Amino acid sequence: MPQTSPDPGARAHRVPTPWTTALGLAHAHRRFATDLARATAGTLRRAPGATRVEPAAGDRRFDDPVWDTNPYFHLVRQTYLLGSRLVQESVDALPLGEHDRTTARFLAQLAVDAAAPTNFLPGNPAAIRTARETRGRSLLQGTANFHSDLASNRGLPAAVDAAPYVKGRDLAATPGKVVFRNEVMELIQYEPRTETVHAVPMLVSPPWVNKYYVLDLAPQRSVIEWLVEHGHTVFTVSYRNPDATSRDVGPDHYVRDGLVPALKVIADITGTEEVNLAGACLGGLLALMLAAWVAEDERPRIGCISLLNTIADFTDSADFADNSVSGKVIRRFVVPAIGRAADRRGYVDGRGIDAFFRFLRANDLVWRYVGANWLRGEKPPAFDILAWNSDSMNVTPRAQDFFMRQSCLDNDFAGGRLELAGRRLRPERVEQDVFVTSARDDHIIPWEFAYRTTSLLPGDVRFHLVSGGHIAGAIAPPNRKARYWTGDRQPAQDPGTWLAGATEHKDTWWHPWVEWLRERSGEQRTPPPTGSARHPAGEPAPGAYIHS
Repeated sequence: MPQTSPDPGARAHRVPTPWTTALGLAHAHRRFATDLARATAGTLRRAPGATRVEPAAGDRRFDDPVWDTNPYFHLVRQTYLLGSRLVQESVDALPLGEHDRTTARFLAQLAVDAAAPTNFLPGNPAAIRTARETRGRSLLQGTANFHSDLASNRGLPAAVDAAPYVKGRDLAATPGKVVFRNEVMELIQYEPRTETVHAVPMLVSPPWVNKYYVLDLAPQRSVIEWLVEHGHTVFTVSYRNPDATSRDVGPDHYVRDGLVPALKVIADITGTEEVNLAGACLGGLLALMLAAWVAEDERPRIGCISLLNTIADFTDSADFADNSVSGKVIRRFVVPAIGRAADRRGYVDGRGIDAFFRFLRANDLVWRYVGANWLRGEKPPAFDILAWNSDSMNVTPRAQDFFMRQSCLDNDFAGGRLELAGRRLRPERVEQDVFVTSARDDHIIPWEFAYRTTSLLPGDVRFHLVSGGHIAGAIAPPNRKARYWTGDRQPAQDPGTWLAGATEHKDTWWHPWVEWLRERSGEQRTPPPTGSARHPAGEPAPGAYIHS
């Protein structure tokens, strides 16, 4: 579903009348024709640089110098860029409300990106040059890559060579043991690396749509390793990959049969009555649901909560669904259609979910690899984040419906209406201290949406805006490029106001996070044993479910 940052002026937008629509379309087409004629004339005069439309900042598709020096490629680029501008100006002239206009812009941009000349051999100078240098061998290899992706990757170009990465050695490599397993999850306890540890252990709550090890990506690039090295006793849940036998598993199972048993096992092993939580993406929403679930129980208690790139308040999506034609179509037709397809199969294929998120950044995650793999015959790169991203998880029909309907469209948790297994889960029951991080360039969860958690929860909520995207923002070991921003302890309602007064820090957010945790994780103690008599240590991390 298309999502945009909050726009204070969006509600004041006036839908164009038929007259202003006609004038807008006429102006857009006249501007296109005029500028194209000028570009063509400049090309014919052998002065391709005389008239030019520049690509958007950060658009690297036209970095090759030949786009400026070769008349043919110059005109191809100008025609494409002018056509792209015409499409977007035409969309802006249509008599649409702001929500529907946003959807139309998004769909139009998908089409414009797909039509880029760099996605085809005659319009890709690097591919033509490579074919000439290799005497056509690159084209043969590209054709082989295309057929391989068509057969095994749903027709999308492979984004990564995952072969060099072995789970347990290169990925998910922090030493630990499986201490509990049921039909929903495995619980992994990590080995201590310090002589003493904090008394309050940590439970990591991963999303149910990806394998857990994004937070234990690789040595020196692992959130879990960082916590262990700073004296925390860390446990994480690893969910079983759903298949047709899991069709009845839903969010109530992930909480009641996943996280709640994990808390009890942790209490048994460590002898503590309090557990801190850390959740990433949808795992963060699950962590808040868990805190609301156990709020009425005496034990075990939830200590502090850390949320990484998490949305808990889906106000924008719900507003989009209720106040736009496209949103109502999604609610009435798209969501039920996805549900029916999932019911027939018993699950939503994780590869389809991966394809959806790739198309949210199509130029970087789809068309870039069309040019490299199919046109130039290159092998995709070996990259740990993309290797994790390609290791997809299926989603059960009930979990999919919960996310799309109850979360995105109805915003039930933030509205205090969410009921799971007979319990009403209200955000005001989550009174713990909360550390929130969100990535400034996140294309999946805009930081402005994650920022709303500061006003949704009643406790002391600290918000940190971090550099990077959805994954790179979380995987942020100390490095010279790392940045984060902090503001008032009681942030203003408007995220723009908060950012205007925020302070930039040239460091990783991991440092203030571990200091925040230190104050909320109890005194030092001897590390607890790995496992217990009731829950003996089993096979080494990363366990069995990671391979499902």
